[in-house]
Amino acid sequence: MISGPFIREKTWAVFENPANGYREAIPRRAWLWMLLFGVFYLMIRQSWKQAGAILAIAFVATFICVYLGVFGAILWPLIMISIWIFYTTNIRTLLAQDYLRRGWSEVDLEEATIELPY
Repeated sequence: MISGPFIREKTWAVFENPANGYREAIPRRAWLWMLLFGVFYLMIRQSWKQAGAILAIAFVATFICVYLGVFGAILWPLIMISIWIFYTTNIRTLLAQDYLRRGWSEVDLEEATIELPY
C-alpha cells in the first residue's frame, strides 16, 4: 500500500513503513503547522514522545514559575516562547528522527514524488 503521490515542491522527505509499504511525507511547511498548532500538530503526526516532552516541560516550567512568584511571571512566557521557537525551527529534523526510530526507511524523494506540470 503506497499512499501518495506526494508533490515534490511541497515535500521535504518521505518515509516508508517496511511492514506494510505505507508512506508518510514530511511537508516543507511543517514549521508553519508547528507554529500554528504546536503540540496538537505533533499528536496528529503521532510523534508522541515529542508531544509528551513539550507538555512535560510546560508542566514543570509552570510549577517552577508559580513557586518563583513575580519573577516567574516574567520567566514563564520566555520559556514557553523559547520552546515554541525551538520546535518550530527544528520540526522537520525531529519528525525525520522519529520516523527513523520507529524503523521506517527514508525513500528517495525523486521516486516518491511527482512534479507539478507548471
